[in-house]
Amino acid sequence: MEASARSSDTHAAARTIYGTILITALVAGISEGKDIDAWQILVSVTVTVLVFWAAHVYAEVISQRLAAGRSLSWAEIGQSMSEELPMIQAGFPAAIALGLSALGFYSTETAVTLAIGFGVASLFAYGVVLAHREGAGRTQTFVTACVNGTFGLVIVALKAFVH
Repeated sequence: MEASARSSDTHAAARTIYGTILITALVAGISEGKDIDAWQILVSVTVTVLVFWAAHVYAEVISQRLAAGRSLSWAEIGQSMSEELPMIQAGFPAAIALGLSALGFYSTETAVTLAIGFGVASLFAYGVVLAHREGAGRTQTFVTACVNGTFGLVIVALKAFVH
């Protein structure tokens, strides 16, 4: 694999993991509100993730401007926006779970459980995929998946503790 493609994959993986942790934590935290429904959680999570995405794009653009010593072209800004998309895409499973609840398919409690479950499961899965891409053996794959998944499990534990 070419070095720039590998770097791009690495950054996409980091953004996806970060987005998954962020979204899982948001769902867990926002769902603790009194009388909050799935629609309100979905809107709150979506707006918050979009703000974080915009902040990441902004920080990246500023960093690139400083490194280049010039203003960036619209194409370069668009590239930065595109590179940060995995942070948003990481939220699709949670958004689907919350959206189906908002449409009346099941309760908000079920949606929250599904959204957090998808987040935790995704983190474990990303660990497996990343270790496999590195050519890691079974033990290293297991350790990587567990470390990755632990971020989600900590969120679950905090939710249980607060609740």
